[in-house]
Amino acid sequence: MRQLPETAKIEHVQEDGRALEIVGISAFDERIYRSVLACPGITVQELVMRSGESAGRIQSSLSRLRAKGLVSRLWGRSPRWTATNPGTAIRSLVRDMQSELDLLTDTADELEAAFRDVGTDPAGGDQFEVLAGPEEQARWYVRLQQEAKEEVLTFDRPPYVLDYHNPLQTDLLRNGVRYRTIYVPEAFEHAGALDEVGSLIRAGEEARILPWLPFKMALVDRSRAVMPLHMDPPLTRGVLIRGSTMVVALVELFERLWREALPVRPELWSQGSPELTPEGDPDAGLSLEDRRLLALLAAGLKDDAIARQLGTSPRSLRRRLRHLLDELNAETRFQAGAQASRRGLV
Repeated sequence: MRQLPETAKIEHVQEDGRALEIVGISAFDERIYRSVLACPGITVQELVMRSGESAGRIQSSLSRLRAKGLVSRLWGRSPRWTATNPGTAIRSLVRDMQSELDLLTDTADELEAAFRDVGTDPAGGDQFEVLAGPEEQARWYVRLQQEAKEEVLTFDRPPYVLDYHNPLQTDLLRNGVRYRTIYVPEAFEHAGALDEVGSLIRAGEEARILPWLPFKMALVDRSRAVMPLHMDPPLTRGVLIRGSTMVVALVELFERLWREALPVRPELWSQGSPELTPEGDPDAGLSLEDRRLLALLAAGLKDDAIARQLGTSPRSLRRRLRHLLDELNAETRFQAGAQASRRGLV
């Protein structure tokens, strides 16, 4: 039997045998092909001797390679095998694969159209659409508000998709859309947050505060909701939920947390509010600024955030807080909050 070159030995090319998997050729078949390519006219028996595989497995591999156009059989008393031009054969496989991908893409477009058609039908069942990127999430947040007819329910907490401002809300409130928002204390840490919330409340927003919210969301007309899929910044993925039992569950969760949340009194959440004079309530012995400080404490804001909103230093804030505790005969912030609540100061 003739000696084959070392490069033809299957065991020497096993590590290379994965490049053609993308066009449907297994790693084993590629190793057989490389052996035939390295030694034109090789027989099945020679391949068996060098691979340790059975003749049946080798023959099956050659048949598959022949169907792919990579090898051809040389007729004779002892059939031999040779490789066809690799460039021509592989490019032909790539063209066939591209045609299949084009067909798959067309099918995907048809299925997507059918999916969207079903999604517009309330009887279509639960509908979820993943929103990729903060811009797409922001676009849907704006769109849902623009389409709101009755009510927008919101969990407001950082991080924010693009910006914490909501330029649509005031106009929608004027047009009769009801806004109910539950905030967390961290939502008021950016500059001007208190004045902004106070302005929205005077425009008609109903606002409450909880120390913590599980996630952020906007829920429109109890039929559609948009929310992020994770809360780690940046918010790269979100979900739009339409006409599903999940929306019903989100409404129920909102209502339960709304009952537990602390209502926000508008006169305590905006600088220069006309609802109270600077002297505040003489019966309570507290100025408007003191009552605002109590409201911020009750809302759970930290000292630095409160000082920033009130335009004072943390050191001055602590002195004022000590004065408040004395006025309310309280030893702790919790006791001060309880006293203020009982006296209707927050």
